[in-house]
Amino acid sequence: MVIYKFYFDDKFYFNDGREEDSLIGILPERRKSRRRVTRKSIMKWGKLAAGGNVDPSSIYYVKLDL
Repeated sequence: MVIYKFYFDDKFYFNDGREEDSLIGILPERRKSRRRVTRKSIMKWGKLAAGGNVDPSSIYYVKLDL
């Protein structure tokens, strides 16, 4: 099973001395066809999960195989 963990790089917004980025959410991959899985389609979900107040360029994801 493949999952994507989405993070928000909040160092641009908050200078609170934290070393970690904020976790936005976790997306399990449910699509059967691997051809449909693109970086653009994955980031689209991340932008939706983050909401409208977050700069899309500060969102990134980590792909994990479970």
